[in-house]
Amino acid sequence: RPRRAWLHRAAMPATTPGASNSGGSSDEETHTGTADAANSDVDTGTGGAVGSRVPPPIAGCRVIQGVWHFLGRPALWVKIICPILVTLASTLILLSVLFGAAYKPQAQLILRLDWPAWVAWTIAFILVVAEVGLTNLIILLVLFGQVQSDIFRSVLQERGVLELLKAHHGRDELPEQCCIRDMGHGIRFLLARLPLLILTLPLHAIPAAGQIAWVVLNGWLYAWELEAEFMVMFRELYSCKQQFGFVKEECGAFATFGACAMGLELVPFVGPWVFFATNACGAAYMAEDFVRRSPLYEKMVQALPPPPENARSTPAIGSDAA
Repeated sequence: RPRRAWLHRAAMPATTPGASNSGGSSDEETHTGTADAANSDVDTGTGGAVGSRVPPPIAGCRVIQGVWHFLGRPALWVKIICPILVTLASTLILLSVLFGAAYKPQAQLILRLDWPAWVAWTIAFILVVAEVGLTNLIILLVLFGQVQSDIFRSVLQERGVLELLKAHHGRDELPEQCCIRDMGHGIRFLLARLPLLILTLPLHAIPAAGQIAWVVLNGWLYAWELEAEFMVMFRELYSCKQQFGFVKEECGAFATFGACAMGLELVPFVGPWVFFATNACGAAYMAEDFVRRSPLYEKMVQALPPPPENARSTPAIGSDAA
């Protein structure tokens, strides 16, 4: 059952201490109590105060939290059936083609650099796996980007973030990109990510360190793409220039989350099948962090409509109880 954002105030008493029964509660005291409840929830619920940035370790943990969220929601599994079928076919075809046509030539090229034979063949194997993973990432970007967006929104809805943003904007419809601008952003991300993915591919020739460098260099753009829709809903940042300012503010969170997310998606078979979807869940959790640490968070909570009487004992937004 989706958590209601206004439940931050659900446990507040109807009257404040010292208020007379005849006069009812004081508006000023009630307002203060609401603010205190909101601040208390920020300090304890996110591990940081209002206005603070999301720490990189927290952003990395959101990737794992996204995995557990997805595995615990069977309703989300049906969304990845089509991506699984397509990437299964592409993976089998690519493995057979690349191991037959590229594995040996790549190993021989490395042997010419006077590397030991076992190192050359190992690196050639890693390169083939990376090439398959890269191709599947391109397929997912082009064909199934909307699947990630649907999963991302469903998690925000369940966590109560969408309702909080609607109260903040004072309307039922959240800001969205127009169709033409949305297509333009998609093309820009594609044109930015693909060359970077390909140009940094030789890093995979360096065992371990190369793979880490590759996901770090490419991850921040991936995290930006996952959060682009949220930045419009949250701060109405429509242009790439405006969004890049937000990314710079939270560069540590974007780089860490993106690197961890891309690292998971490089895992053959499971990466493009499961982690493609779990990363969308993790991105929604990080979006919730951005909201709860925002200086506007207290005003958002105060703008929420009052809860119905039967919701006073329900846990607050972000709680893992319920």
